[in-house]
Amino acid sequence: MLFRRLSLAALLMGSAAAATTPLLPPAPPVVPIPAPFEPLAEPAAAIHLTPGTCGAATATPTLTASALPPVVSGRVSFYGAIYDSAGKPVRAITHGNVNDLHPLASAFKSLVVQAMFREIDAGKYKLTTKFTTTPANRSIEAYPAGTNSLYDLARRTIYNSDNTASDILHLAYGPGRLARETRKSSPCTSVMLTTKAWWSAQSGLIPEVVPVDPFTLNTLPTAAAYARQPLEERILTANRIIKASQTVAGPKLEKDLDLYFFGPAYTPELEFYVQNMSTASAYTDLMAKTLSGVNLQPATRRVFRELMATGCCRPKQPVLKTKYWAAKAGSGWRLLTLTGYLELPGGQVMAYTYLNDQSDARHAQTIEKQIRPLVLWIEQNLLTLRDGT
Repeated sequence: MLFRRLSLAALLMGSAAAATTPLLPPAPPVVPIPAPFEPLAEPAAAIHLTPGTCGAATATPTLTASALPPVVSGRVSFYGAIYDSAGKPVRAITHGNVNDLHPLASAFKSLVVQAMFREIDAGKYKLTTKFTTTPANRSIEAYPAGTNSLYDLARRTIYNSDNTASDILHLAYGPGRLARETRKSSPCTSVMLTTKAWWSAQSGLIPEVVPVDPFTLNTLPTAAAYARQPLEERILTANRIIKASQTVAGPKLEKDLDLYFFGPAYTPELEFYVQNMSTASAYTDLMAKTLSGVNLQPATRRVFRELMATGCCRPKQPVLKTKYWAAKAGSGWRLLTLTGYLELPGGQVMAYTYLNDQSDARHAQTIEKQIRPLVLWIEQNLLTLRDGT
């Protein structure tokens, strides 16, 4: 989630709006959203993503990041890297344990949009394909009412960090399919649930699937058991969570989330058990491949890159000179995530991930005030990374 206000975006981003040139003819039919999961085509490796670490230290030469801005609290991991032409990191800069798992918040939405653009390349959808917002797929906060094109939903997903737009596209692609593909590309990354699904589970609104008592948490091991399931079992459980969440009204969910996060029942363990997760190191490597649009055809890649260039957040007047800077942020109760991909004039490629959870800033609107100093902090460390000193 990212509580996006246009004034904040204008202050921090310093980027032009994406072009809206369609790739394919207009006036397609309205496409019904398919069932979230499809039968398993072949066995997939399982990995248990639970609190702790994932991955191992590499031999990449590593610099130490400067001290964090004093406003930051909680647990932080930061990883930035320069990549060679084969996509391998050649030098990195770090803060904290870059192999610690953290919730991704809305940073995962880049994966959803890229996946749907691959579907355009495959001929399944068009930029003009229409999807309808319903009570079932409506998530929290502002949402796109009525029927909207895939392009408009993708734009809202990145620029506005719109939860409903992201969920509609996520459901259309297939959460189980995206979960398997993400795990294959990045074994330390877990993207299982739509925004509405994980918040419904975390706030205790679907006890028939994830029976977490929001007052005593006396069934917390059940949520933990879901997180520890092998991949295919976890996907089946995630399917049930998604379907159950579709009976929850968006406004009620938003209200109950505030009660949960500001009440005595809050526990960071639940974020590990039900939210989409990764590590700073793993997600940076994944974003280096994703945000470049390298897996897309030239026409869709152009539009995808234009969209990602509107994502939050970059310095308004950057010191670091770039030919291209894609970004996506996420925020929520006690959470802030910042990701990005850069192409420098000299041909170097950079990517970075900043993950902060368990912050003392309990509300998204409070933690977002940290974005301005943090994007400058990230830029300073990327300059150090570029220069190698």
